[in-house]
Parts: sequence; structure tokens; C-alpha cells
Amino acid sequence: MKKKILYSGALYLLLLSAFTSAYLVGWQVKEDDYAVRFSTKGASGTLKGLKGTIEFDSANLANSKLDVTVDVNTISTGIGLKNKHALAADFLNGEKYPTIRFASNTVTPSESGFVANGSLTIKDVTREIAIPFTFDGAGDEGVFRGQFELNRSDYNLEKSRIGEVIAVELVVPVTKKQ
Repeated sequence: MKKKILYSGALYLLLLSAFTSAYLVGWQVKEDDYAVRFSTKGASGTLKGLKGTIEFDSANLANSKLDVTVDVNTISTGIGLKNKHALAADFLNGEKYPTIRFASNTVTPSESGFVANGSLTIKDVTREIAIPFTFDGAGDEGVFRGQFELNRSDYNLEKSRIGEVIAVELVVPVTKKQ
């Protein structure tokens, strides 16, 4: 009798986990189509090298998860000297800290779309942040769009000539993982 209950319980858990994972939607970034843009008082540009896990389903936000990085060594301001200064030890320190990482804790609905709450790590500083975003999807394709601001001194980004606030814009076209 105990074995029968044990087997029934194991089968139930297996079926439940299969049912739950069927509702998670994994997305893959379209490699050459996305944009991570930034702008400050003294500089603007882009970052590339976006990688990670994007699991998002607007009908199942509790199981949605974002865990992504960008490669700071891909910074492009359009001016080689600014790129070099941005990667220097007193700003991004690209040699020691080659990525910026965002890992969500929760994804919740908002009036205009969604909010990903989680940890943003730049250099050796991790802070909790809320990133508002929208998702427009049809079939196997979609686009995440978001905008937020950072205070550069919160992340020990020391260059004072660029302004205190860094505005970030995300445009991330995706396809469903097969």
C-alpha cells in the first residue's frame, strides 16, 4: 500500500511539473536586431553581447524570469577615445568586469505593460531595480521594449563629466525557442 501511494505521488509530481513547464515560454534574442542604448549629458551609444535566459508568458508572470548580461567591451559611442575612457578602471573597468547583469526576482503587471524587479550588477555593485517594459508578440515572435534611468554614482562609475543620470533604452526582438 505504501509503495502504491509513493508511486502515485511521484507520478502526480511528474505530471504536475510537465504541465507547469508547458506554460513557460522561452525566448531567444534575435542576435543582430536588438538594441541596448544609453545616453547621458556627455555621451551616448550602444552595448552588444546580450545573452541569457528570457522566460516570459504574460498569462503566467509568476514563472517568468529574466537573467541576462551585456558585454561592456562592446560599448560603442561612435568615438574611439570615449569608448576607451568608458572601459577604463574608473568607469566600467571592462577588463575586470566584462559584463553587466540583470536577474529578475519577479515580473508583475503595470498600467502600461510589465515591471521586472530584480538585481542589476555593474562592476562590483549590485542594486535592486525595477525595469518597466512592454511586450508585443504575435505567434513565434515578439519585441520587448523598456526604458529606465540609473544614477552613475550608485554603481561607482566615477567620470563626473558625463552627468549623473544614465538613460537606458532596450529594444529586444525575440523568437520562441523551439
